[in-house]
Amino acid sequence: MKKVLLVSPPLQSNTQVCSKDNSYGLGLCYLHSVLEREGYMLRTFSYNSSDPVEALKAITTELLDLKPDFFMVQIFTMNRVESYRVLKKARELMPRMKIIAGGVHASIYPEQLLNNSLVDYVVIGEGEATIVELLETLSEGRDPSGVKGIAYKKNGHVVTTAERPLIEDLDSLPFPKHELFITPEREMACILTTRGCPFKCSFCCLHTISKRKFRKRSAKNVVDEVEYIVNTFKNIKIIQIADDTFTLDLRMAMDFCREIIRRKIKVQFLCSARIKPASVELFKLMEDAGFKSIGFGLETGSAKLLKSIHKSITREDVIETFKMLKGINISIHTYLMVGFPGENKETVAETIDLIKRLQKIKYFEFAGVARLWVYPNTEVYEHLRGAGRIDDSFWLTDKDVPFFTLEHTERELERMVTDIAMSCMPGRQWGKRLLNEFLHPLLFAKKFIPRLKKLKNWVIPDYQEENL
Repeated sequence: MKKVLLVSPPLQSNTQVCSKDNSYGLGLCYLHSVLEREGYMLRTFSYNSSDPVEALKAITTELLDLKPDFFMVQIFTMNRVESYRVLKKARELMPRMKIIAGGVHASIYPEQLLNNSLVDYVVIGEGEATIVELLETLSEGRDPSGVKGIAYKKNGHVVTTAERPLIEDLDSLPFPKHELFITPEREMACILTTRGCPFKCSFCCLHTISKRKFRKRSAKNVVDEVEYIVNTFKNIKIIQIADDTFTLDLRMAMDFCREIIRRKIKVQFLCSARIKPASVELFKLMEDAGFKSIGFGLETGSAKLLKSIHKSITREDVIETFKMLKGINISIHTYLMVGFPGENKETVAETIDLIKRLQKIKYFEFAGVARLWVYPNTEVYEHLRGAGRIDDSFWLTDKDVPFFTLEHTERELERMVTDIAMSCMPGRQWGKRLLNEFLHPLLFAKKFIPRLKKLKNWVIPDYQEENL
């Protein structure tokens, strides 16, 4: 029986979330399930929120103990630095072991990984079908050139095989291996009901995997998984739907809610959603099904920037959807970013204006403001590269993922974050405490400044749906 060790190394420190109920790697869970179904002996670990030194020690121990035939590493842009350290260590320890990389960052830069002798094979794009075929081919000693969706070196040159089609029938996949992450202390589980997003926002690199193609599971298949989770893990009280946008297909979202209601499943749900499409009927069904929170990625309140970043929504769309939510007993969270190309005092003022208008329509939690990070294979990266401020060699350095600072310094971006945060925090949540802390400078310095720093580091991870 062939042995596999699958790991995801630590993220850079300012994106780590240390909580017993943070999101976990569904990509790892799916890969584990499909390989387990094929009869492989495997161990799977996520070290995303771990100390890098301790993680490297743990992975080294696993390598020496298991002595796997295949070592698989999930590489995101946010964990690439620690991934390289892990890969180099693995190569030193077991030079004959086959090393395979996957994930969004590996899919963008397969040649970079192969030319620097970090890996033997790169899985490009969605990984479940590819990894099964690749491991079978290598186990039997056959030529991998017929395996779609990979890159490898042959005679000193990088070979990239034909592109593998995306998995159309998502119901054909086994349920992800939740047991990898659900401990007795955990109260939240995670699921995916769909894959992919048809949009191409200027700051997002997830189209590398999904090719901007939206696919969905059947409502029955998803609710079967929900039922399995609540029946198997009695400590789970909340299920986070980790889709890029749960409500993109209104019919599917409503069918899911109706099936939850029909089966009388009692669990709370969290999700992210787009401003449109939306309907009052959907939101009422979500309330009845147990949804307690919806997060909307507004990004900006500027009409000009909404258009330039290809968000495909308008200020009017946002206002209309919030009117639909009035009277619906679901908590709303909004997420913003600053520093897009063209950002200035006027666009920041527009954002503040929109948030204040929305707060008058429906009270919501102000989740925070992020500075714009630059990921490869995005429009904002091309802006920065075109200006000579970055090139592809940057991603082989040990530097953190950069902010977009072509037009503003990091300090100016921080000031924008602070302006929005100070102007838009709901009075119900912050009013009296904020006033008291302003009147007491020592309290302000001790309590409020650290909160602002957390808001400045807010991020939606780029690893929710990444698969090897």
